[in-house]
Amino acid sequence: MNHHDFIARWEAAVAAHDLDAMAAMFVEDAVFRSPAVFKPYQGRAVIQGILGLVMQVFSPLTYTNVWSNERGGVVMQFAATVPGPDKRLEIEGVDIFQLDEQGQITELRVMIRPLRGLQALAAAMERLMAGPSAPL
Repeated sequence: MNHHDFIARWEAAVAAHDLDAMAAMFVEDAVFRSPAVFKPYQGRAVIQGILGLVMQVFSPLTYTNVWSNERGGVVMQFAATVPGPDKRLEIEGVDIFQLDEQGQITELRVMIRPLRGLQALAAAMERLMAGPSAPL
């Protein structure tokens, strides 16, 4: 498994806002662990829907650092802004990927700080998920 190829493909898909390319990188029964809810989401189609909403909220998302290990783990640190109550808030976080032997994502865990930014993200996502075109 070549982590460099995975990282380049993921960054390109995110930069292009290409949800189909992102979704194709997940195994069918992948798991997404949100920073805002306890219960994980499962399944490529569900994850694609969540990523579509996230891309509406984050502006812009920039990866700043990357780490990987020999066991299929890739951690990508990012910076972004999210809509706050009176202005956009700067956040930072990490996408923690677990890859299978073919380089497909089996799990994505996201962590975000600071708390105020996470709360603003959760509120924006809640509004989008309650809307008429929500994927879930």
